[in-house]
Amino acid sequence: MMEMEAEKPTFSAFERFLYWFFIPIVFTMVLIGALLSLFDYNVKDELLKIGNKVPGLSAVLPDPKSDVKAVQTPVSAGAANGENAPPEAAAAEASAQLVALQKQLEAQTAELAGSTQTLKDKDQTIKDLQAKIAALEAQKASQAKSDEEYQALITETASMYAKMSPSKAAPIMQNLTLKEQVLLLSEMKTDDRVRILEKMDAKKAAEASIYLKDAVPAKDKQIAALQERLNLNKTETATQQSGMTKQELGQTFANMTPKSAAELLVEMNKTDSAKVIEILNSVEVTARSKIMTYLSDNYKEVAPVIASKLAP
Repeated sequence: MMEMEAEKPTFSAFERFLYWFFIPIVFTMVLIGALLSLFDYNVKDELLKIGNKVPGLSAVLPDPKSDVKAVQTPVSAGAANGENAPPEAAAAEASAQLVALQKQLEAQTAELAGSTQTLKDKDQTIKDLQAKIAALEAQKASQAKSDEEYQALITETASMYAKMSPSKAAPIMQNLTLKEQVLLLSEMKTDDRVRILEKMDAKKAAEASIYLKDAVPAKDKQIAALQERLNLNKTETATQQSGMTKQELGQTFANMTPKSAAELLVEMNKTDSAKVIEILNSVEVTARSKIMTYLSDNYKEVAPVIASKLAP
C-alpha cells in the first residue's frame, strides 16, 4: 500500500496549467469560433477590429472587410430601400412604369407608322414625276421628229420652186400668202431668190423683201405662215357660208322697199352695227338715200347714229 502511493504520478505546475487551463480555454475558443462561423458571424473581421484598436497593432493589421462593405452600402441604399418597401407600393410603382413604357411604345409605333406612310407618299410622288418626265421626253422626241419632217418638206418645196424657171415660179408664189412666200424664199439660195423676185409683182416682191431682211428664227416663220394661212381659210369659209358677196348683198337691199330694208337694218343694228354700215356702203346711192330717209322719219334715235358712222 505504501509502495503504490509512492508510485502515484505527480504533475508540475506547467503541466497542471497546460491541462487544466490552456487546453480547455483553447478548445472553448475553437468551439465558439466554429459555432459563430456556423451562424455566419465573421470572427476574423471582429478580431481585426479589436486588433486595430490596439495602438501598436493598428499599423500592422489590415482593415476588416466589413468596413469596405460599409463604405459601399450607401451606393445601394436606394435599392435597399426599394427592397424593404411594402409589396403594394412596389407593385403600384411597377404598374406605373409598365403603363409609361406602353405609352412610349405606342407613341414610337405611331411615329414609325407616320414615317413609313410619308416615305411611301414620297416614293409614289417620285414615281409619278418620273412617269411624267418620261411622257414629256417621249412627246418632245415625237415633236422634234415632226418638226424635222415639216422642215424637210419646206426645204423640198423651196427646192422645187428654185428648180423651176423664174417666170413660172413667180406667178405661182404670188398666189401664196406673204408669210408663206417669205418662208419658202428664206430656204432658197440667194441667186435663186433674186431670179424669182425679179419676175414677181413689184409690190409683192417689195413686201416679201422687207420681211426677208428681218432675222427671224425658222420656227417663228413657220408658225407665222401657218397662222396667216389659217386666217385666210377662215375668211374664205365665212365668205362661202354667207352665200353672197358684198355687191350681191347691197343689190338685195337696194331692191327691197325702203320700209322693209330700214326695219331689217334696225333689227340688225341691235346685234351687229358694223354689218349694217357695211351693207349701206354696198347699196347704191339712190337706194341708200331712200332707206336713210325712212330711218330718219320713223327711227329718229337710230338714224343719227348710223348716219354718223356712214360719214367718211
